[in-house]
Amino acid sequence: MTRTAAIILCALCAAPALAQESRYATFRTVQDAFGRTEHQVDRGTIKQEGAYKTFWSRVWKDKQPVAISSGGQLYIWSQKFAVDCANRRFAARFIDSTNPGESKKNANLQTVRWTGLDQNPAVNRAVCGGK
Repeated sequence: MTRTAAIILCALCAAPALAQESRYATFRTVQDAFGRTEHQVDRGTIKQEGAYKTFWSRVWKDKQPVAISSGGQLYIWSQKFAVDCANRRFAARFIDSTNPGESKKNANLQTVRWTGLDQNPAVNRAVCGGK
């Protein structure tokens, strides 16, 4: 195999891994007694819903998604957040979750506490295209 062919083959093998990495952006990291937990924007789920953009985030621990069990079903733990790009604000709490135990903790868009997007630069870049 020629050197050029080997380089092209390596690039083709690495491309899916690089594309997968760029799909997620970490926007919140929590360090507690159980270790480091990351919340990551899933860029593939960003969509416009009325005046807001929404996205699902995955909860990531020890380099793998967190799975939860409820009623005999296994779920990958994800939470849905809202962003108001026009007014540069981010909903401080999730508005939906795949964890059935969190249904009472869901925020309402009319009463949610908003924080500035400048406090969440990763969300600003990933969702609103800011710098």
